[in-house]
Parts: sequence; structure tokens; C-alpha cells
Amino acid sequence: MKKLLICFSVTFVLVTSCVSTKVSSDNNFDYSVLQQNTNYIIETRDYKKIRQFKFVSQTKDSITGKQKDQEIKLNKNKILQIKKPSTGKTVVLIAGILAVAGIGSFIPAAVSN
Repeated sequence: MKKLLICFSVTFVLVTSCVSTKVSSDNNFDYSVLQQNTNYIIETRDYKKIRQFKFVSQTKDSITGKQKDQEIKLNKNKILQIKKPSTGKTVVLIAGILAVAGIGSFIPAAVSN
């Protein structure tokens, strides 16, 4: 049961992954923080998510990027927020979970001796 819980926890962390918000109402929709040829997750005002959006350029009213070799142009007024996936944070979080799981299984054995 414990292994199943650990497996589920690690899978959940991998699926949700750590992200940092780059563009939102909190920073007054400052698009200058976006870096070219970097992947982002875009959430639109109708709550649709565009994953693996590789930012290419921007104009006054829109941003342009690629997703699976297809060019996408989005109006800035339709964007709710833009997030950047952080693989490094995810790896550290998973390592922490595995370390806690390892310690959790070691402590009861040490206490019973």
C-alpha cells in the first residue's frame, strides 16, 4: 500500500510539474519577460491551455509562436496568463518526496529494534 501511495504521489508531481507564472494581471501583462525560442504554457481567457508553445515574437497586439511545427498567432487580449515549466524544480521536488518516503520507511524499522 505504501509503495502504491509513493508511486501515485510521484506520478501526480510529474503530471502537474512545477511552473512559474511569467505574464498575468499580477505583472500588468508585461510581455517583455518572454524569451524567444522558449517553451511556455498559455492559458486563454476561455480557460483553454496551449502547451509546448515556443515563443517566437510579439507585436503590439499579438504574440506568435510554434506548436508542433505549426505557427500560432494569439491576440494578447485573449491571454489570461503565461507560465513557464520548470524541470529543475520538478526534479528537486521528486527527489524530496523520494527522500521522505525512504526516511518514512526507515524510521519504523529503527523504532521497532
